[in-house]
Amino acid sequence: MEYLKITKVDDVVMYRRGQRYSGTLHLTTHHIIFTIVPDTTSESKSRPSELWFCYPMIERVDFNRGSALLYEADTKSRQRKLCRGASIRIQFRDFNYISFDFRNILKGNDVFESMMRLTCIDTIDKLYAFIYQPIRIETVFNGWEDYDVRREFERQGLTFDASDGDVGVEKTVGCSQWRITSLNKKYELCASYPRELLVPKNISDTMLGHTVKFRSKNRFPALSYYYKKNGCSIVRCSQPLVGIKQNRSIQDENLLQEVFRTNDLVKGKNLIVDARPLTNAMAQVALGAGTEIMDNYGDNNRKVFLNIENIHVMRDSLNKVKLLLRNSDVNGCNVPLNQEALNKTGWLEHISKLLRATELLVKHLVYEGVHLVVHCSDGWDRTSQVCSLVELCVDPYYRTMEGFIVLVEKEWVSFGHRFNERCGHMQRESKFYNNTEEGNFQKIRNLNQRFKHQQNMKFESPIFQQFLDCVYQVLLQHPTKFQFNERFLRRLVYHLYSCQYGTFLIDRDADKQHLRLPDRTRSVWDYFNSRRPEFTNPDYAPPALPSADYEADVLDIDYGAVVWWSEVFCRDMNRAR
Repeated sequence: MEYLKITKVDDVVMYRRGQRYSGTLHLTTHHIIFTIVPDTTSESKSRPSELWFCYPMIERVDFNRGSALLYEADTKSRQRKLCRGASIRIQFRDFNYISFDFRNILKGNDVFESMMRLTCIDTIDKLYAFIYQPIRIETVFNGWEDYDVRREFERQGLTFDASDGDVGVEKTVGCSQWRITSLNKKYELCASYPRELLVPKNISDTMLGHTVKFRSKNRFPALSYYYKKNGCSIVRCSQPLVGIKQNRSIQDENLLQEVFRTNDLVKGKNLIVDARPLTNAMAQVALGAGTEIMDNYGDNNRKVFLNIENIHVMRDSLNKVKLLLRNSDVNGCNVPLNQEALNKTGWLEHISKLLRATELLVKHLVYEGVHLVVHCSDGWDRTSQVCSLVELCVDPYYRTMEGFIVLVEKEWVSFGHRFNERCGHMQRESKFYNNTEEGNFQKIRNLNQRFKHQQNMKFESPIFQQFLDCVYQVLLQHPTKFQFNERFLRRLVYHLYSCQYGTFLIDRDADKQHLRLPDRTRSVWDYFNSRRPEFTNPDYAPPALPSADYEADVLDIDYGAVVWWSEVFCRDMNRAR
C-alpha cells in the first residue's frame, strides 16, 4: 500500500464502449475499482454496481489535459469545456478501452502515478496470482495435475516398460518403439524442456547427451504426438547449428533416422518442417544456426518451409489492429472498421497462413503416412502453434475441454513457450505517458520514452493469442466438433494476461518448479473446470468411440474463410468484413 498516493477519488466520469458513467474511483493493491452511481431519476432503487480492472491487463496509459471526449469523433462545439481538468486513458490487453475524467488535475496525477507504481513490478512473485484466494467452487480442483506425460502418451497408443523414465535405461520391452527418458530430470540436458521426454527406444541416453549440442538452446528432437493409425509421429525441436561451415551431427542424423524407423515404413518420404520463411532461415546461417542440409538426412526425406513470420512481425501486426480500436472508449464498439485498414494490419493474413500450414501437415501425416519433424528458430513459438493445430485437427480428444487443457499443458507449458516474456507480465514504466506537461524538454522525454517502450516490448508477441484465434476459426468451421465454446477461448485470452492464476506466468517448466507454483498459486484450469456449463458447446456431437475410421474424425480447414473475431476484439464482425 506504500505505492498508493491516493486510494479514492469521488466525482469521476468513466467512458467505456461509448457509454458515460459517473461514480467513484478506488485504487487497491491489485485492482482498479469503479463504483457507478445509481441513476437517481429511476424509480427502481438499485445498488451501486462495480467494475473491476486488474493492473496486469494494462497495455498502455495516457495522462492528458482535458476530457477524454476530445478524442470523440465530433467535438467541434465543445472544445473550451472539454479542455478543463484531466483524463486518464487506459488500453487493456483484452482490447477494452476506458477513460477517466477528473475535475482536479492534481488528483488525476496522483491516480496516474499510483497506477504506474502498482502496475510495474520487479519480481514475478508480486503478481496477483501469489495472493489470490480461490472461491469455494474452485477449491475442489487441482489443474496442476491435469497433464501427465505417461498417461497422455498411453492414451495416444504407446506402451511403456515399467523401467521407462529411469536414467540410463536404453531399451524397453513391448510393442512401443518409443521410451521415456528422465535424463533431463534436473533440467541439465535442456533448461527449457520438461523433465520427462520421449525418444526412440534405440537412442541411448549417452547418445542423447551428444545430440543436444547440435540444436539451438539444446532443444533436441523429442516426440510431440503419436498418430496410432499409421504409427507416424510429430517430433519437435529447434533449428540446427549448421552455420557458415555447414556443420553436421551424426548423432542428430541418427536420432531422426530412428524416428523415421519407428513405424517400419521404409519408403515413406518423411518431412522436416521449418516453420520460418526461407530467407529468415538462411539469415540464421551467418549467426551460426540455419536449417538442415537434407543430403545428410536420407534420400526419402524432404523439407518444407511454412513461411510463418517471426514474433516481431506478429507483434507489429497486432499493434496496428490496436490502433484501429484505440478510441472505442468514447466512440463505442459499433463504429465500422475500415476493411482496407484492417487488411493492412496483416492479422487475418497471418491467421490464414497458420491454418494453411496446418492443413498441409495434416494431409501429410494422415493421408501420406509420413513423420513430421517440426521446428522454427528456438522451437517454442511457431513450433508450438503448428504442432498444437495439427494435433487438434487429427485427434478429437483435443477438442474436448479436458483434452484441450492437456494439449496446452503439453505443447505450450511443458515444452517451454515463454509466456512471461511474450506476454510482458513484468511491466515497464515506458508504457505510462504523462502528456500534461509542455515544452521542448517534455517532447524530448516523450521521444525517449517511446524508444524505451519499443525496446522493452522487443520480445513481447501475441503467439498464444494467435493460436487461440486459429482455434476459433476451426471451431466456426466445425461447430459440432468441439465440446467447448467460443467463450472458453475468449476467457483464455483474458487469463493469459490477468496474472490471476499461475499457469501462464512462466517461461519454462523449470521455473514452475523453482517458484513452486503448484503450492503457491492456483491453476487457470481450476477456473474453467469449476464453471464447465458456461463453457460447454450445446451443439457438440462427440465421435463414436472407439472409432476404427480415424480419418472420419480428421478436420479439414478452409484457410481462405478466415473471419474477424469480433467477440474478442469488441467490434461487430459484419462491419469488419
